[in-house]
Amino acid sequence: MILWIVLRKLGIAAIQLFVIATFVFSIMYVMPGDPVILLLGAESNPTPEAVAAMRARLGLDQPVLTQYASWLGGVLQGDFGRSVRDGYPVIDTIRANLPRTLELAVAAVIVATLIGVPLGIAAALNRGKRLDVVLTSVSTVGISVPVYILGAMLILLFALQLDWLPSSGYMRIDRNPAEHFRRLILPALTLGFGLSASITRMTRSSVLDILDRDFVRTLRAKGTPERRIIWRHVLRNAAIPIVTIIGLQLGNLMGGTVLVEAMFNWPGLSTVLVEAVQSRNYPLVQGAILTIAGVYILINLAVELIYTLLDPRVRRRR
Repeated sequence: MILWIVLRKLGIAAIQLFVIATFVFSIMYVMPGDPVILLLGAESNPTPEAVAAMRARLGLDQPVLTQYASWLGGVLQGDFGRSVRDGYPVIDTIRANLPRTLELAVAAVIVATLIGVPLGIAAALNRGKRLDVVLTSVSTVGISVPVYILGAMLILLFALQLDWLPSSGYMRIDRNPAEHFRRLILPALTLGFGLSASITRMTRSSVLDILDRDFVRTLRAKGTPERRIIWRHVLRNAAIPIVTIIGLQLGNLMGGTVLVEAMFNWPGLSTVLVEAVQSRNYPLVQGAILTIAGVYILINLAVELIYTLLDPRVRRRR
C-alpha cells in the first residue's frame, strides 16, 4: 500500500514537472517581441546577418519541436544551456545562488515555527480569554502586513535606530560566519513573521480540535493531570497538521523570496531571476523558473509522503 502511494505521488510529481517544463519552454514564444532583436538591441538596428547568426547560436532556426526536444533532453541531463549575456552555463549560476535562497527560506521557517507554535498553543489553551483575543489579533495583523512594509520597519528599527544589525548585504559564511548570520537575521524575520501568523492560527485550530475530542474528556474524567493531557496526548495528535502546514509553507517561500532578496540585497536565485527577466536572458529565466518550481514540487512531495506515513487514516483513504 505504502509503495503504491509513493509511486503514485512520484508519477504525479513527474507529470507536474513535465507540464511546467513545457510552459517554461514556451515563455520565449509568448513574450512580446522577437527575442533575438531584443537581445541584439532594437535601437541598434541589427543587420539581417547578425540576426541570423544570433538565431543560429540560440538554435532558434530549428523547428519548434526540434528545439523543444533538444532543450528538454538537455534539462534531463542537468544542462539548461548558456546565458546569452555572459556565456556562462546556466546550471553554474543556479548552483551558486540556489543555496542562498534555500538558506533564507529555511531560516524564515525556523523563525516562524519558533514564534507561531508557542503562540498558537497559548491561544488555544486560553480559548475565549483576553490572551486568546490578543494573539489572534496579532496573527491577523501579521498576515495582513506586506513583507516590504514589514522589512522597511525592521530596517528602520534594528539597523538605523538601534544600529544592532546591518540593513542589507551578504557575507559568505566561510569568510565570516558571525557576520553571515547577522546579515541573515532581518530578511529571515521579514519572511518568517508573516508565516508565523499562519502557523499560529493553524496551531490554535489543531489544538482546539484535539481538546474537543472524546478521549480528552475521558482522560480528564479519569483524573489525569492537565499538563500530562496537553503534552502527551493533545500536542502529539495536533502535531501532524502543524508539521504539514510548515512544510507546505517552506515550498511557498521559494516564490516569496523575490521581494525580500531585493530589499536586503541578498544574492539568491530569485534575484537572479528578476535580473534575467529584465535583460531578456531567456535560458537563465527558463532555468531559474524550472528550478524553483522543481524545488517547490519536491518539498510538497516530501511533506505529503511524511504526512501519509505518520497518519494511518490518510493511507486508508487512498
